[in-house]
Amino acid sequence: MQGSNRLGNGRYIVDRVFADSGGMGVIYDARDERCAHNRVLIKTTRYDGGENARRFAYTADEAASHVNTLRGILTWEKKVLVRFKRERLNNIPSINDFFVDRSMLLKPSYDGKHGSYDLDPDLLDTEPYLVMERIHGDTLEGTIASGKMANRLEIRMLHLAKEMLTIFIRMHRRFEINGQEAYFIYQDLKPANILVSGADYFTLIDLGGVTLKLGDKTTEPTAGLITYGYAPPEAEFEGGVRIDHRFDLFSLGATLWHVFTGQDPRELPGNFPRLDASRCARVVSQSTVDILGRALEPDPDKRYGHAAEMRKDVMTALRAAGEVV
Repeated sequence: MQGSNRLGNGRYIVDRVFADSGGMGVIYDARDERCAHNRVLIKTTRYDGGENARRFAYTADEAASHVNTLRGILTWEKKVLVRFKRERLNNIPSINDFFVDRSMLLKPSYDGKHGSYDLDPDLLDTEPYLVMERIHGDTLEGTIASGKMANRLEIRMLHLAKEMLTIFIRMHRRFEINGQEAYFIYQDLKPANILVSGADYFTLIDLGGVTLKLGDKTTEPTAGLITYGYAPPEAEFEGGVRIDHRFDLFSLGATLWHVFTGQDPRELPGNFPRLDASRCARVVSQSTVDILGRALEPDPDKRYGHAAEMRKDVMTALRAAGEVV
């Protein structure tokens, strides 16, 4: 972190990095001095792509454009969170604050591809920060690695699927913008974007990757931001023209496949590997294998048509296992 650990005119004291994707986002664990030192999470933008700062091999103008583009994604995430919280969507973070302050990550000077350059002081002092409620727990990715999910694995993951599909039902709900049909696609579901708290309370985080499907195209600065391995093959087409709400159902299937097989799909050959649901048969019931098989169909027309349809099968599997749903 650059300089002081206070932000928001001294209101927030940053204690440590809570999560660092090494890509676009950094989340800090902090305290709110105006609210009895309550713990909060503060999200800001990661610009350099990691320790090597390869993404700043720019000219001064290119660097400014890069900064503003990524800041636009954080501002978009704020809008998405506000919208869905107003619609009383649970299992996503609540926003406490949004403010602009100096950057804790940008440096005043960089060595660019045509020599060194300085960033405009206004660019250094206008960093957006998104303050969210402090959610206790670990990501599903971390929980998998620790072995804490082994007990009643299938049942717990079916409950997770039910919660994620409930979110998707709301996100995929159609509305109109200037006479065109529109809806949201989460677009980047993976174990790193799900927090597991307490008695298996699941929270979907990092809504900065949500995109808007408007007519036959995806829009907003997040269009095309995907994670290979969890994304379906139709994401290969430039501009996201081919993707629709069924994208999220495949990514949920890939996330569950990762948990059940212990194999990270990002480590498989190719950007869009075929994920064979039968590999899960040794640890889950046939009904769950069938759900995964349909969710992971490479052809979206053979996939579940809607989140509600997949959720119905998940609920049936839970009831068959004696769970109260």
